[in-house]
Amino acid sequence: MLKKLDILGLELDNYTVREAMFNVETYLNNDVMNTVETISMRMIEQAGGDEVMHNCLQELDLAVIGEKEILTAAGAASTQRIRETVENEFFLEFMKRLIRNKKTVYLLGQTADAVERLYSFLQDEYEKVKIVGQYAMETCIGDLDAVVNAINMETPDVIFSVLPSPYQEHFLEDNRGKLSARVWYGLGEHYAADEKGHSPLRWMRRNIRRKKLTNRLNEYNNNEK
Repeated sequence: MLKKLDILGLELDNYTVREAMFNVETYLNNDVMNTVETISMRMIEQAGGDEVMHNCLQELDLAVIGEKEILTAAGAASTQRIRETVENEFFLEFMKRLIRNKKTVYLLGQTADAVERLYSFLQDEYEKVKIVGQYAMETCIGDLDAVVNAINMETPDVIFSVLPSPYQEHFLEDNRGKLSARVWYGLGEHYAADEKGHSPLRWMRRNIRRKKLTNRLNEYNNNEK
């Protein structure tokens, strides 16, 4: 299986979830901030006309394929990778390790509504996750140092960003050397809402609960045996 995909001039990672998790375990214990982002087709298109965004995506420590269409376009649509991508398994496994290692998170978004949706989702589905702060860019008065200082005051292990691209990548490029965190995880604006205003987090919620039910049924059946 190809570990690197070339899409419109961007070289993106194509690791299985299991392979990617080996990197994540290292990132969560690093003394420097590692960068992870979930990549959509729209982001790839935007990067074609934005040099800063293109360079930022190219320099990510881990680029997570977020849509099966990317795999298809690159001729890397194996059954395993399609399933992992469609079911968003990287995020699910990332959250397991986050909670298991008792890491803290900080939420960053463009609007208070986007941040609140992410907060509610994490609280409902991952009650053990420790959220130490949140910030909506629309409330920022002055320069972005105020945002960086607010984040650094909480010294989070992970920053979850649902900023819209390319603003997300511009912010990261300008401030990566200033942020005191172990992992920057750019979920992207499509996690907060799609073009119609619907949040994909609703789908993720159903998917998580389906997996939990499946695990409980398997555990019950094993006990019965």
